[in-house]
This record gives sequence, C-alpha cells and structure tokens, in this order.
Amino acid sequence: MLEIFTTNKYDKKTALTDGITAYTFCDIKKQIAWQIERLKNKSKNVILTGEDSYSFIINFFASVFSKKNIYLITDRTKLNDIDIEYELLEKEDFGNRENYNFHEIDTHNIFISFFTSGSTNKPKVIKHSFYNLILEGKVLGNEFGLNDENMTVMSTTNLCHRYGFATHFMFPLINKMKIYVKNVAYPENVDIDNSMLITTPSFLTSVFKYNIPFNITPKYIFSAGSKLDNKIFESLEKISNVIEIYGSSETGYIAYKRHHNENFKLFGCVNMKINENNVEVTAEHIYNKSALINDKIELINNHIIIKNRTDRMFKIYEKRVSAEELESKLKICEYIEDCYITKFEDKLVCLCGLSSKGKEYLLQNGMTNLIKKLKQYMFKYSEIIPQKWKFIDEIPKNTMGKIDKATIEHLFSINLSLPVILDRKVTENTILYRILFYKNCNFFKGHFPEFKLVPGVAQIFWAKEFANTHFHLNLGQGQWKRIKFSNIIKPDNIINLKLEYKEKYVSYEYYSDSKKYASGVFLCENIFEGVS
Repeated sequence: MLEIFTTNKYDKKTALTDGITAYTFCDIKKQIAWQIERLKNKSKNVILTGEDSYSFIINFFASVFSKKNIYLITDRTKLNDIDIEYELLEKEDFGNRENYNFHEIDTHNIFISFFTSGSTNKPKVIKHSFYNLILEGKVLGNEFGLNDENMTVMSTTNLCHRYGFATHFMFPLINKMKIYVKNVAYPENVDIDNSMLITTPSFLTSVFKYNIPFNITPKYIFSAGSKLDNKIFESLEKISNVIEIYGSSETGYIAYKRHHNENFKLFGCVNMKINENNVEVTAEHIYNKSALINDKIELINNHIIIKNRTDRMFKIYEKRVSAEELESKLKICEYIEDCYITKFEDKLVCLCGLSSKGKEYLLQNGMTNLIKKLKQYMFKYSEIIPQKWKFIDEIPKNTMGKIDKATIEHLFSINLSLPVILDRKVTENTILYRILFYKNCNFFKGHFPEFKLVPGVAQIFWAKEFANTHFHLNLGQGQWKRIKFSNIIKPDNIINLKLEYKEKYVSYEYYSDSKKYASGVFLCENIFEGVS
C-alpha cells in the first residue's frame, strides 16, 4: 500500500470523490505533504475525530508519516477523559506542497489507538499497529475477491471506528477503489452506480421499517456493529449482495455470513479457541496476534454460533441472571417489539419498544395495567424480573448500530417519568415524535390535584432531553428564548413534539391536529457538541 506514496505509479488514479469532484492520489499527496510540514513542531500525540472523512484521510496520513501517536475518537465528549498533551486535527483548508518526498516508514512502529465505551461505558483505549490495520484492510479482498477498481465505497459509519476504518478506508485504499468522502445519512444519498455501502443494522432497520428505497441500489452491502435482523437480511439479499461482519474493536474482523439463514464463517486468517468464560481469537491483524472477547460462542468446524455475552450476566439477590435470556423471553411477548434489560442501582430495569398490540393495550388499559401484565408474563420464566420499566418506540443505538448503554442508563437516572414515545419521523434536521403523557407520570402529582396538567417545566425538560439525544447536543440550563404556552396538556393526551435543528438553535413545538400547546427555542451557542 505504501507504494502509493513512495512512487508515482498511482498518481493519476482517483482516490477520493464527493460525487462531484474526483481527487487523484497526486492531489491528496500534495495536501498530505503540506500537513506534514505543519505538524513538525506539534505534539507527539494527535487526535482525529472522523467527522469529515476527507480531512480525516489527509490528517491520518500526515500523522503516519510524521510518526505521531494517533488516537481515533468517535465521541467528542471523551476528549474530557484524555489526560495527555495532544493536537486535535479536524476539518481545515489544506494547502498544497508541490515538491514532496515520502520516506519509508516502519508500519510496525506506528500506533493507532481507538477509543470505545467498553462494557461499562467507561472510555477504553484499544491499541493497534499500522501494520495490523493494513493487514485487516486486505482481508475482505482476499476472502471475497473484491478488487474492482471502478467501484465506489460509500459509508454511513465513522472512520474512527475500527469497522469503519477497516472497511471504508483501508480496504478500498489497498484495492485502489474510490472512497466516497461524504457521509451517507439517508438511502437516497446512495446515488452512484457500481457502489458498495458500508453500514450498520440501525441504518438498514430504518430503510426496512420506513420502506425508503435506495436512489441506486448498491452492488454490495456490508453490515456490522450488532446482529442484523433475519427478515431485513432476507429482504436486502433479494436486491444486493449482503455481507454481515462479526468482530470487535479488539480483534477487528472475525467472521461473516452472506445469507440470512447461515451461521457465521470464520475468515480464513482467523483462528478461535473457546474457553470457559471467554473466547481467544488469533490472527495476524490483531495486536500481539491475539485478543479475548466476552461472547459465548459455539464453534463447529470453521463456523460459529453466537449465543450471548458473558458480561451481561448480573447478580441480583445473590442469584445470577442472564439479561439476554430474559430479553429473548420478553421479545416473544405479543406486546413487545424490542427490549433491553440491564442492572441499574442494584435492580434490573427494562426499556421496552412496544408492538402495535402493546401500544393499543397501553392506550386502552393504562400504564399500571400494562406493567402488571408484563411482570406476570415474565414471572413464568424467572423469579428475578425487571422492577423498573420505561417505554419507547426504538431502543437507542449509536451510529454503529450498537445499543447505546449510556443513553439508556441516563433515561433511568432521570427522576422525572419518561413520556411514552409511540412513534417518530426523521428527516435530515428535523424529528417528529408522537408521545403520550400518561396519567401516572410523576410530574402530575401535586401539580393542581383537582386539575392535572403537564407542567411547563416538564415540557421544556423533555424537549431539551430529546433534542440532546437525537442531535447529539449538550444543551444547558437557561439557554432558551421565545418560550410560549398556548394551551394546557392534560393526562393521557397523545401529542406531537417537533424538533428542528439549525446552525445556532433548536426549535421545539408541542401540537396536535387541533391545537398548538407550546413552543420555544434552545440556543446552541457556547455549548459542547458530541458525535455518537
């Protein structure tokens, strides 16, 4: 791969494209050389956020040839947890250096560290050599024979995530494919012939759920981050070549499957050893050639069946209980579409996505009866069941399609009752929630006992919370204006909440078909924005 830089063999080939402009290897080498010069007297440690793919690629190679220690971070809020001196490299206007000479480097001694949340949501640094990552970039080409230099590789993922880095960056670069540098936020953004889409189950679930067609169907679809639903997999493989990847930040690629009814098959370069409490994965693309993962796996020849994660076993009242086993039972209940169970303050708690029958039962019988019915259902399977329940239309997930544990724990840490989210509609800068302020919400208590209504402070609080979650903001207290209350919101009312994000503010509006209830604006100035 390094001959791209040390020779002029590929200078005229297109390396990157934004769909309008094509950038050759010669073009980006000039900018990389300019950035190398700028980094000469900068910190030995550099951090890249991956918010802009074009800038990431220039900054990454400039850092590599400057022999920096490179840290990749997908969530800017984790910058608060870094206690080393560093230079933050983000989007900027790069210059050109016409005369350049890229020297040979030892890829074994260039180190890249990925920040992940780990199983406890605490930042975890996972280190790899550039040599490891180059090897991983070769895996897909070797396994599937994918080396079409006319193919464009597009992505919904962040290059600072191990999966995005390997599949949207290293893999196409090594195989001289064109890297599409604009982020694919919606299926209609896929508008290039002969493309490959690198994505996640959360993105594909939205495509399936809302029946949104691709503008031009990609020739290949790669999915990773969490399990892809079999129905969605089966539907997609009728229109494209779908490949689901199983791996981790510690190991990179482990296994794959190409059809919904198959078991995962180990990549040819990967070996696996099943231990009592973990699994040892060995491959040349893993740092120190091996790593442990906390999944319970059955190995049959070179195929695997993934059962559950051992780190989701909890001890409650001196008894061990598997959150995944409880979830599997709850998911077959006719009232539940999806759920996530975890331990919070020494108790099991459950966040539920209701099915259409579940929503109907809630609206007809109320929250108390719904929770009572779900508890009775769960007692058939376990004497240890969740004690606290909250309801939402979709289980929160990050951009990689993994369960967003931090958001879920935050929802249970809030003392205010969570209104039930019945549905949502999303466009690029707008989200419309349909929510239910059920009569047992604790903010009705003591607020005009004879005439219950949703307090204005609760309306502002939940508008701000939902804005923070969806737009990845950190709106502070008192940063609002033009607050207006037009009508009261009574218990058991279904209300629309519309949030619109613009450059300097988020506007909100509560309304129904017949009334406007409240509106206002949250200022986005002087706040710290994060990226999930």
